[in-house]
Amino acid sequence: MKKPFTTIKSKLPATLALLATLVGFVSCGEDRWAEYAPMTELDTWMYDLMREHYLWYASMPSYDDVNPFQEPADFLDEVKASQDDYSFVDSVMATPLPTYGFDYSLIRSQEIDTAYNALVTYVIPGSPAEEAGLKRGDWIMKVDTFYISRNYEERLLQGTQARSLVTGVWSQVILDEGLEEGEEPDTIYTVVPNGDTLRIAAARTVEDTPIHLAKTIELSTGETVGYLMYSSFTAGTNEEPEKYNDALRQWSANLAGQRVNKVILDLRYNAGGTMDCVQLLSTILTSSYYLDQTMATLEYNDKHRDRDTTLTFNQQLLEQGRNLDLNTLIVLISGTTAGAPEMLMHCLNGKLQRVIAIGSSTKGQNVATERFVNEKHLWAVNPAVCTVYNSEGVTYGGFQPTYSVSTSDDYNTFLPFGDPNEALLNVAIGVLEGTYPPTEEGGDTEGGDSGQALKIEKSVSSPASRRFIRGLRLND
Repeated sequence: MKKPFTTIKSKLPATLALLATLVGFVSCGEDRWAEYAPMTELDTWMYDLMREHYLWYASMPSYDDVNPFQEPADFLDEVKASQDDYSFVDSVMATPLPTYGFDYSLIRSQEIDTAYNALVTYVIPGSPAEEAGLKRGDWIMKVDTFYISRNYEERLLQGTQARSLVTGVWSQVILDEGLEEGEEPDTIYTVVPNGDTLRIAAARTVEDTPIHLAKTIELSTGETVGYLMYSSFTAGTNEEPEKYNDALRQWSANLAGQRVNKVILDLRYNAGGTMDCVQLLSTILTSSYYLDQTMATLEYNDKHRDRDTTLTFNQQLLEQGRNLDLNTLIVLISGTTAGAPEMLMHCLNGKLQRVIAIGSSTKGQNVATERFVNEKHLWAVNPAVCTVYNSEGVTYGGFQPTYSVSTSDDYNTFLPFGDPNEALLNVAIGVLEGTYPPTEEGGDTEGGDSGQALKIEKSVSSPASRRFIRGLRLND
């Protein structure tokens, strides 16, 4: 929960301290304002800009009730509205950090109280991790010769030098030690060594790509469907602004050449991006009937009604790409899915014969942010500036799954993206083939049978996989 606005009474000590500082500006008969003004320039600039462009500017406290001597993020927390979980600040000097190129979740070892096993959740293509053979779903039990401890895991797993990773596998273990005669042994599922040690090279700067994996899948019905693991709505790089959008266009052309009209879009790790990418991918996927019709509308604050915009499924954006005229879209979603992917799903819902969601509820973001850069201080503020509505003029919350499926009920199905046996993709294939949900005789629709989910103590993302834009942002 974000910090609510403080009351005048609770801010009194801070206000008195600020007054004392201001008195110091002119102490001993000397005007020292010029000396201290640079300390408040960035926060003052941010405040003035938000009073003009911020969607909820009317909820901001007055300038006299805020402390302009804070770090940018702290100042933003103080002035933004209580319902605002979307606005943020960032430094424009950020540079890529060296990384091994994988994300992981820490889960406490069931055999050693002070040790953890690391479940690999994401591997960046072309990274040292991928080159070493590390895959999503692998378990790391040791780094070099050391078990993973909470105090040292970041240094061990996100350091810079080459490492040896001792891996394991999720397996059933029979507990038969110390049994009395006639007693039945218990069984548990746990991580056990698999005899493999991977040698991972020294960390380096790597570039993640929004199109993590694109492939086609042949169903048992003989039909071909497209699969796209899309991790961010990012158009391109500074050097090649349309690099990733062009890859989307090429992907669509390839599927159109195979007459594919069903797509599985994996958005479970997609935490946002820019609106131009949403508009492009929506235009690729939508029914051809809706081309050049309204996709969404944007509504700004009452100072900028002239910026209110109607977006369409714009054919001109396709260029060398193709509209797929889908009849079925399956989206794989999670609690990480937010902002841009939510806009896409809500804008396509009702435009296709079927939009089916598999996974868990998304975060819910129906506003877009805009980036404003302070070149002098090399900081940017990204305030929420407009509300997004679908083509019917209705705003929205999180996208709810048609079929709720957990990826941690059965770690034997926590597999690389695109593997037909991977938990969410397996359900998607079952839906398309007509075998999911199973009949009553066919068994339960929830989870697997390899033990209960374990508590995740901590999830860690590599610096490169955090590079993408979060939420929903207007085009840069």
